[in-house]
Amino acid sequence: MNSLSPILNPNSVAIVGASSDRRKRGYRAVQTLLESEFPGQVYPVNPKGGEILGLHVHSSVKNLPSVPDLAFITTPAETVPGLLEECADFGVRGAVVPAVGFRESDELGARLEESVRTIAHERGIRLVGPNTSGVLNTSAKFDLVGTRSVKPGRIAVLSQSGNVALQLMQEASEHGCGISVYVGVGNETDIAFHEYLEYLEDDPATAAILMYVEGFRDGRKFIEVANRISHIKPIVLLKGGRSDRGVLAARSHTGAIAGSYPVLRAALRQGGVSEVGRSDELLPVGLALADQPPVPIGKGLVVLSDGGGHGTLAVDTLSAGGVTIAMLDQATKSKLRDLLGRAANVENPIDVAGAADRDPSIFPKVFEILSRDESVGGVFVVGLFGGYAIRFSDALEEIEIQAAKDLGDLASESRLPVVVHSLYEGTDSAPLAELRRRKIPVVGSLEVGCRCFRALHARDLHLKNKPVPIPQPLPRRAEPECILAARREGRTVLMETEARRLLEETGAHVAPGVLCRTADDVIAAVAQMDSPVALKAVSPAISHKTEAGAVALNIEGVEAARDAFVAILAAAAQYTVKAATAPDIRGVLVMPMLKTPVAEMMVGVKRDPDFGPILTVGAGGIHVEIMHDTAIRGLPVGRPEALEMLNEIRIGSLLNGYRGRPAANREALADIILAIAACALIHPEIEEIEANPVFAYEDRALIVDARAFLNDLSRGHKQ
Repeated sequence: MNSLSPILNPNSVAIVGASSDRRKRGYRAVQTLLESEFPGQVYPVNPKGGEILGLHVHSSVKNLPSVPDLAFITTPAETVPGLLEECADFGVRGAVVPAVGFRESDELGARLEESVRTIAHERGIRLVGPNTSGVLNTSAKFDLVGTRSVKPGRIAVLSQSGNVALQLMQEASEHGCGISVYVGVGNETDIAFHEYLEYLEDDPATAAILMYVEGFRDGRKFIEVANRISHIKPIVLLKGGRSDRGVLAARSHTGAIAGSYPVLRAALRQGGVSEVGRSDELLPVGLALADQPPVPIGKGLVVLSDGGGHGTLAVDTLSAGGVTIAMLDQATKSKLRDLLGRAANVENPIDVAGAADRDPSIFPKVFEILSRDESVGGVFVVGLFGGYAIRFSDALEEIEIQAAKDLGDLASESRLPVVVHSLYEGTDSAPLAELRRRKIPVVGSLEVGCRCFRALHARDLHLKNKPVPIPQPLPRRAEPECILAARREGRTVLMETEARRLLEETGAHVAPGVLCRTADDVIAAVAQMDSPVALKAVSPAISHKTEAGAVALNIEGVEAARDAFVAILAAAAQYTVKAATAPDIRGVLVMPMLKTPVAEMMVGVKRDPDFGPILTVGAGGIHVEIMHDTAIRGLPVGRPEALEMLNEIRIGSLLNGYRGRPAANREALADIILAIAACALIHPEIEEIEANPVFAYEDRALIVDARAFLNDLSRGHKQ
């Protein structure tokens, strides 16, 4: 049995803080359970005793005639720790705490929440909340939310907002799909998001999972679990706290510490989670993913409209979202021309040009022709469908209902995904009701319909990729001497020479260089290099050498090199004095000047507090912070993902060869990406490591500069 079964599918519930006051949660909870015909035992608990709605009120949990599966603690925050202990001592396995006034409020609340967390973990009682709007399981007739209008269905909802959840419940009722399970996750004090996913994975009533999230307690574990479950059931997520102001709102609302949004987006993508940006997209995208097959890789979408404007807007929006638009073959267009006549547009988007105004059955006829075209992977119907009888004549209603039935049958037979956008979505339309009965999504917003197809377009690729498990921590190696030396000196910054050595050990190709401590060393090194050279200061006090004036380029001859050495040492010393740091200059790195590359890249790994080591690949050099041209992944990654990251970034066109320039060796770049990723995983004490620039050539790739930072030992690290 799943550890959450006593909470989400209990046989008995104690309402701790039950009340005869109809305005209080302790009364409404008892009332809702009785009205929903909950088949289990309901035990009201209040020291005053008495009777509520015909049920005997017990003075305390320990006086109950049997141990309930679940306690619904409806009392104020200050009383929760003591009551939770009492429940745990009696053997209660789960608790739901709706009270506010915990870490989302103030320091006192944070201490209260910590005591609740400790009790739950030490006593083995699982806890939903605090600050939860409740839990609901319609198939079990179990309701601790109090939403009488919720119909049983196949959509599960996990939300850190009661209002967002209520909106989804109302929309689900209107669409006739209903809700299977709802959990108001609240502060995620004990039970984490990924544990609810594991419960819903095996819930036969749930076909799709919708989530509103402001922050994860264990984001890395969530992605690991989501990566597996999203292959079985689609997961759609709306993130609250994406902007700077939104992050502040999230902290004041649930106490969640929202992480870096770009990192989260990358992690969700890797986990197969469909992220949406609007609350009105959650349910339609969830239904589309649950009920429609994905758009197959290599095939495109057809927009079928009864008006040119909507068709054009749909194609624009789909194309901007990366959805492939199908190129119809000539035979298909000829058949469409014969069916629709000269006035229709048989290119994609297809415009039936008023033919449906007289005969809505034209839509399934067009669909049948499209279904035989090998280039077609889905059909988006946009415009007036479902409203022809309302718009033109009652005589069209039966024709339109039959058209809806035929469209549903053809979609099922062809296994092509279909979404219908209708201006009459909000009306009492029998044809649209028929589509919904056949599990064809109907939307009132053109943009929401396009978002459904973006998700269906991405899902086929996700389903074909096997879940990549998060690896167990790699076997500990003896710390390299450079890390030991940094620890002995009490520093967290590795010098470039030390970072280069670590990367070379994991197979990265690093541009050659010689560390010189004296002018004579520089002269000897330059004499061995058959080209102009570059000189760079080596110091744990200087991470951005260009800013410090501690770099000299295109130096020719030994005398010029000697002068550059002296100038760099002086500039480095002056920079450290201004920065109020010790002038700890360890020498100068002498490197041969390299020819101009096809492109300059940046590759780095940084440990995110929520998602662990995060890999970033993008445009490099001195413009990296200006261009913001990056692709992000959580580690681990394989070679296919490394190559995919190179395709995502704008500089990818330069890597392909631009205006006659040679193309870069992508495989060599992938080697460096994987080597840097391996270095971060092998050495978990590395908090951040970056190679910038990486020179990409047509035959190779080289790390030109590198830096690394160690974790603060007082904070530990995340593998």
